[in-house]
Amino acid sequence: MRISRKASLALAGLMVSAVVLSGCATESGGSAGESADDYPSRPITFMVPYNPGGSTDPVGREFTAQLVAELGTTGVVQNIPGGDETIGLTFVFNAPADGYTIGLSSATGIIVQPLVNPDLTFKGADDYTALVKVIEAPNAIFVRSGSPYQTLDDLIADAKARPGEVRIGTTGRLTNNSFAILALEQQAGIDLTLVPFSGGAGEATRAAIAGEIDAVIPTAAGQLGFVESGDIRALAHTGAEVYNEVLGGNVVALNSVGYDIPFSSDYVIVAPKGLPEDVKKKLVDAAYKVATSQAWADWCAEKGFLSDPRVGQEVDDWIARVTEASKAAIELANREE
Repeated sequence: MRISRKASLALAGLMVSAVVLSGCATESGGSAGESADDYPSRPITFMVPYNPGGSTDPVGREFTAQLVAELGTTGVVQNIPGGDETIGLTFVFNAPADGYTIGLSSATGIIVQPLVNPDLTFKGADDYTALVKVIEAPNAIFVRSGSPYQTLDDLIADAKARPGEVRIGTTGRLTNNSFAILALEQQAGIDLTLVPFSGGAGEATRAAIAGEIDAVIPTAAGQLGFVESGDIRALAHTGAEVYNEVLGGNVVALNSVGYDIPFSSDYVIVAPKGLPEDVKKKLVDAAYKVATSQAWADWCAEKGFLSDPRVGQEVDDWIARVTEASKAAIELANREE
């Protein structure tokens, strides 16, 4: 792989927004060591590691609203962007382990960053509590409406005929969408040129529409407006085959055509390590009830996500699998640097 890099800066983030979401009224207060019978006796702080208004922010806000309603309390959503989620996650993981501070993360924050940033205070799954996985947000390979590629096979055939000449936009060198392309390259036996855009998925998609690059692989949900307008078409995606219905056309799920690529923008609810077991159980049970509810599934479908509730060993296995896949992708990326 050849990498054409635009400027990419990791900026320190600050808390920029706090919004109170209400469930049922509760008394303020609470004390250290309270039992699950008392929990929650005060509002829960829910951290979203991105700016308000982006594609991730609504996930945290909607899940918080449904979770606090299930628990019968209120919630305060805090946006703490920066450091590829690590500033917000550090805030959560350094908070008291009492069930009152939880947050949203993706593989970028809890898996990739600990692998590439030795200065983080959290190194892996033993340093936090993964409560429940709530969403699978597939990455998709899109091309402009006038592209000669009608199918994934067309793109792969051209990449084989013109090694290194097919350009695909991503949101960074060490991001899950770049990892998806690295894995596709290796498994399909092709050589692509990765073009990271510091301006994110929107900038990369606009470059694809303008013909500046041949394809782009953002989180699909954030680009559905361009699909509906006819500006772009999807060739393939990293999610379950049922997601074909969302994207339409000649799209295929990569895992249905022989490619094992576990890189989607999936979201997990996390908390500090060391939660009291009874409080942890109550919090996990409530979060899982929301994640498996029809209301959550309907909201996900409306926004272009897939509800993907996993808890306990299932979420631990997902973290372990994506960790190993990310290690391999990072090695490939560094080899091509």
